[in-house]
Amino acid sequence: MTGWDIGPSGVSGVLKKTGLAAEDMSKAGTAMQEGLKSAASSAGTISGPYCGDVPVGPVGGALGEFMQHKAQQLGYIAVRTQRSLQGAFDATTEYVKGDLAMAANKQSQAVKEPVVNEQGQEIGSDGKPVEPGPDGSK
Repeated sequence: MTGWDIGPSGVSGVLKKTGLAAEDMSKAGTAMQEGLKSAASSAGTISGPYCGDVPVGPVGGALGEFMQHKAQQLGYIAVRTQRSLQGAFDATTEYVKGDLAMAANKQSQAVKEPVVNEQGQEIGSDGKPVEPGPDGSK
């Protein structure tokens, strides 16, 4: 990798859109749960002397089992989505902090008082004259 190029405002926009989509998914999941409850109670029951006090029909029972299985999957999706959004936010925040820290470091280096010898050459921390780099910078 040659470097990072993250646009915090772009990340913010994507996170907002993704958050809205996650809210819509949550609403759809809630509606599905309510719809399954209604369907299970409306599906009818098996009646007769061997059914017990609260008979449950085969369709209602199957819908209940289906919902138990899907509830775990929907819960996983919700937690994974929340963690992904938070992770992207946290990573971008740290990236910006790093950029600011690097900029502050470069700025503090630029405003340091130079040490110059009698010949007018800049002296480094090792006491030797600083040689310009290939691009002319020191």
